[in-house]
Amino acid sequence: MGDRTAAVLEHPDDQPYLPRLSGAGSLRRELEAVLAKAEPDTPPAGYRRLILEENAAEKRSASMRLWTWRRLKVRYLLDPGVPDFRAFRGAWDETSDPGERGLLAFLMMARTDRLFREVVTAEISPLLAAPGSAVDPGAVREAIEERAFRAARPWSRSVIEGTAVHVLSACKDYGLLEGATLKRTVAPRPGPATASFAVRLARLEGLGDRRALESRWFKLLGLDLDGVLELMHRAARTGALWFRFQADVAEIGLPEAAGVGP
Repeated sequence: MGDRTAAVLEHPDDQPYLPRLSGAGSLRRELEAVLAKAEPDTPPAGYRRLILEENAAEKRSASMRLWTWRRLKVRYLLDPGVPDFRAFRGAWDETSDPGERGLLAFLMMARTDRLFREVVTAEISPLLAAPGSAVDPGAVREAIEERAFRAARPWSRSVIEGTAVHVLSACKDYGLLEGATLKRTVAPRPGPATASFAVRLARLEGLGDRRALESRWFKLLGLDLDGVLELMHRAARTGALWFRFQADVAEIGLPEAAGVGP
């Protein structure tokens, strides 16, 4: 795996299905430790140095530091040259709330990993509106298997099982699930930073303001249109964005973010 990140991510629907979660989960703790020491404009080489030389992720060996760098990079990009990561880092710096930062990391992972995004959208997100709902691990495995058939190469049973385990553990790390063996949903509490990041992701895939409200990014959070409207109005009251919805027409104004767009 190289250390170079593409300047532009593929459109979500053009991304390949990859079993990136077969061997590790969210690495949220490591991500937070690294972001705490990085500046908003830290380049990929700077992130690499933080992890490999300064041990920002707090790993005991050089091999584990390299392992962490490579996996954090594919999960969260760590490259301000990519608009999606700039939007993520900007939203991250807007809040210090651990719950909201978990949701931001969740959306960033969903943007980089098509398999994770589609499996969660199909099997977990619809249950988020009913906290305490049990997630069927068998259904998660089946959803992974369905997409594995579309991959360029066949996946082994162990890869599918490992991916299923880490999809669930990642969602727990992000605050969407709780429980050891049996995972149950937890109602997400998105705030203004999550709202603005979801809108920016929608715009980056070419959606207008009205379509952004029903985009995959809000659906991942288990929100229907009424829930999205409530979130957007709440974010507008804080001054995080400007929002108007009238006669089924939406207008959204976001603060400028360098290289991301208004």
